[in-house]
Amino acid sequence: MEVVSATRDRRYVLVPNSTETSRLLRDKRRLGVLTSTGDGKVTVEWENGERRSTAAPEPYDAAVGYALAAAYGTGAEPMWHEALDAVTELWP
Repeated sequence: MEVVSATRDRRYVLVPNSTETSRLLRDKRRLGVLTSTGDGKVTVEWENGERRSTAAPEPYDAAVGYALAAAYGTGAEPMWHEALDAVTELWP
């Protein structure tokens, strides 16, 4: 899921990280890992900004991350798993 903030001139992306978690990126820099169980509750493990690949999150970043995770959920099945399911559905 990708969102562009015109007021802040930033691009946010929520990318599946595992079957249960997703990474929140701001302009291609990782902000944290979010988990949503599907009941509207979201937990986050924020990056602290000490590594070069990370940027410390701001309150606006947190609001966007929580909203995306609560609305769309987190995590995804691996692509190979989805492909295997599709093949087994076609098998007689």
